[in-house]
Amino acid sequence: MLSLGVTGAVLVLAACGGRDKGVVMPDGLAEALPVTLQHTGPAVAPGGIGGDKKSSRTGPARFVPELYSRFDQERAMGLAAFADRFYREPASDGYERVVDRIIADLYTAGFGVETGYGLEVKKSGLSHPSWTPDSGVIEFVALDERGTPIQAVGVLAFDGPEAPERAMLPANAPGCEVLGAVADGLDALIEPGMILLTAARIRDVEIQARERGATAIISTFLLPYCVDPTGRNREQDAIFVDSVRPGTEMPSAYVSPRVASAIRNTMRVGGKVRLRAVVRFAVRPLRTVIATIEGSERPHEVVHLVAHIDGAGANDNAAGLGALVEGALLVKRLVDTKVIPRPRRSLAIVLGREAHAADKVLQDSQRTVVAAIVANMIGQSRAETGAICLLERGWDPAALAPLPPDAHTPYGAGSVPEEEIFGNGLAIVMRQALIDVAQHEGAQEGGTEPWETREHPWEGGSDHDTYLANGVAACLLWHFTDFSFATSLDRMAHVDQDELRRTAVAALAGGLAVADARPSDLERHLSTLNLERQMRLDAVVRAEGGEAQVQRWKTWFDQARFWLQAVCLGDPLPARPDVEQPAVDTEAAAQPEAQQNP
Repeated sequence: MLSLGVTGAVLVLAACGGRDKGVVMPDGLAEALPVTLQHTGPAVAPGGIGGDKKSSRTGPARFVPELYSRFDQERAMGLAAFADRFYREPASDGYERVVDRIIADLYTAGFGVETGYGLEVKKSGLSHPSWTPDSGVIEFVALDERGTPIQAVGVLAFDGPEAPERAMLPANAPGCEVLGAVADGLDALIEPGMILLTAARIRDVEIQARERGATAIISTFLLPYCVDPTGRNREQDAIFVDSVRPGTEMPSAYVSPRVASAIRNTMRVGGKVRLRAVVRFAVRPLRTVIATIEGSERPHEVVHLVAHIDGAGANDNAAGLGALVEGALLVKRLVDTKVIPRPRRSLAIVLGREAHAADKVLQDSQRTVVAAIVANMIGQSRAETGAICLLERGWDPAALAPLPPDAHTPYGAGSVPEEEIFGNGLAIVMRQALIDVAQHEGAQEGGTEPWETREHPWEGGSDHDTYLANGVAACLLWHFTDFSFATSLDRMAHVDQDELRRTAVAALAGGLAVADARPSDLERHLSTLNLERQMRLDAVVRAEGGEAQVQRWKTWFDQARFWLQAVCLGDPLPARPDVEQPAVDTEAAAQPEAQQNP
């Protein structure tokens, strides 16, 4: 089907490789038409994907074919699987093991050794000791007529870092051995020494439970959207991944709905429940790893690709860090072999604690951060989780009042003051990157239907928030709604290596398109910006949004145009009035940073 309308709906064009054989296009028309493929969002101007001449590609399309064909899925999945073996609380034993592996992989490839490839390990203090869980057990204990324990039957347990049941202990929970009768809910009679079984989040009921005399808390809490889309009811075995207040003395654990039912069944025949937990606390610094490909012309300016290491899940975010480490190695290989030019600006892979890593790097950076692309939850199997790839844009007027085709995810809208919104063109580049990947993949021999992606207004919750608050253009690539999000079910079986490659290549191509932006890219970027401008202003008129909303979008597009021009032409970036721009010593900044060996 061919449509020339730019409405933000799904648009499938012959330009993606002639998949609709019933459409006959005049010579050259397909290459000039706006494209969305299976992207729910504004269309983009074509970038030359599928053409015969590499020199005709613009924007992210200059990098997609080479990145896509050479991305080592096996190596990315291998690092993700290694990280998924551990509960990676900040500075914990598991976190440290993963950081050591990342440093070794980067150092072996030449980062921190070869000229033009930096490797830094930044250390910072934690406000509380690191926490590592070693084992946990919940068991039903039968009593004789005198109340003496005579038999124990395990209900839930883990012994070692790799078991999914490790999620039963919320981060920062104390070690314990507690035996008590169970009170089913805060409305039940709670006698001193009883264990509270609740559907509420532990941190929300801890004070009440302590005041009522409970000696421990066991919770079945799950987020409302953690419902198996396949109808197999797998959420019945999901254990929520959470944390409690550092320093708490109240023992606690999370269990799945199925385990909770077993506990309730045992309550009917009498007996008690025992909770045992073995954890370790340690005082050590938090490490953040930055691998940098130094820019050839403007090394004092840098684009960040960011993934967090901490967590207890495969998609959140072992897969993201595996993909970006492979991305760093891949870009280095392509630059070294002259398959792609060394980018004009520096490109840095930033790996650390979620939100904290961005803050730490921005505080310490001697470079001007031009843009940041956050890769968080980027490999979800749609068949297993129901999630698809999403582009979460930075702050734009849709964060205040979304209009079709925009819609918030079940995660929910964030809140940003109108005066904080300042336009940039990063979403333009990243939208192109997603569609360029889909177009390249669809043009391959035996290619499948175009990759389905969507975009939505800013919602917040990851490292992009820190960059935005500091006046840096930022966006998030992620997958949602994933029923296994923040649960014990987020393991490697839910990571699709092909989806991981698609999303990683989009992040890398978008990052390189900004880092190596050239005047020849500007026409495509501005054409794509104008397509979105037309769609957004039409949507405001149709929704009767009023002149104020029209003006907000016009101002945003003007600011985004100036940003794109500055990035492509090498002019100073537009400054948000309320953000102090970092001072850069251009003479010193022009020299590559000293290489730091781990």
